[in-house]
Amino acid sequence: MSALPRDIAETIANNAQAVDKGELGADYIIGLLAQQDLLGLGVPRGGQLLEPIRLIREIATLDLSAAFSLWAHSMVIEYLNLAGGEYAQEVLPGLKRGERPGVTGMASVFKEAAGCGEVELEAEPAEGGFVVSGTLRWASNLKPESLVITGAKLEGKPVVFAVDADAEGVSLGTPFGLLGLNATASTSLQFDQVFVPERQILSSDLASFAKGIRPTFVLLQTSECLGVAQSAAEQASKRLEGVNAVFAAEVEQVQADIAELIRVQEALAEKDAPQPVKLLELRLAAAQAAVNATQLEVRVAGGAGYAQHSPASRRFREAAFLPVQSPSEAQLKWELDQAKQAA
Repeated sequence: MSALPRDIAETIANNAQAVDKGELGADYIIGLLAQQDLLGLGVPRGGQLLEPIRLIREIATLDLSAAFSLWAHSMVIEYLNLAGGEYAQEVLPGLKRGERPGVTGMASVFKEAAGCGEVELEAEPAEGGFVVSGTLRWASNLKPESLVITGAKLEGKPVVFAVDADAEGVSLGTPFGLLGLNATASTSLQFDQVFVPERQILSSDLASFAKGIRPTFVLLQTSECLGVAQSAAEQASKRLEGVNAVFAAEVEQVQADIAELIRVQEALAEKDAPQPVKLLELRLAAAQAAVNATQLEVRVAGGAGYAQHSPASRRFREAAFLPVQSPSEAQLKWELDQAKQAA
């Protein structure tokens, strides 16, 4: 059963090329879903993950850039839900109405939590809060009106906090030139003595915060991988006439692999505390499935797949991002080794 009304799905599909060309920002999806009272479907409620993973996965079949933007926004809402408190309750309604994009700048924070990196930003105590300096090297959905969730080292310990992208001392970098997903407003963020009030601290217990959020983070991110994989494999299956019949067995195997990964994803989504090993294995396999499916689609499509802004080319370029999306393939494999040793 589709998570999206047909007219919304058609709008996303019709906008995909404009998004790919950078003519339309990918975060339009946030306002579009909010207008139809569908934005809440992208956010877990009471620990229920099936609706959001299905929604993001379906959007990713139509446009991975839009799904990625929605994923980032949904994670910001989930961070605030997990943190609770007065500040979270103040900013959550606007985010849920799609009035501003949410930015998850948590890559280095989660690396520190995993034990394979350090938080990028540094903070010093100040009256009523703390002052942050440094460079956040990569984040998406970045606009002056965005709300950013990230972390910093404060007196040697990491804290997770929220900050407005237009706060005094915050500077947005020049948007990156990427192979794909150029409309995701991805760039760096410079902090120069940025004051953050104490009330905007979401957590000073990184281990507990990361443990609480990681299953949702990984399962929703996996939907990006599986959605684009599904779409590529389906399109490849429609081009198996004539000499392309030689690809039939390969297409069938790729589709079977994707169907099995979706089954595993949904089974894990229904568990209260999915095992870290299973989550990491799923995320790695889903990214590889996306790469395999999009490469296969280009081969089956022939010259049409090599055209710069063809749907096959778009999916191929977008899927190439998934192994480097944080947590990267290298980090996931490192974490998987650690998790297996600890099991």
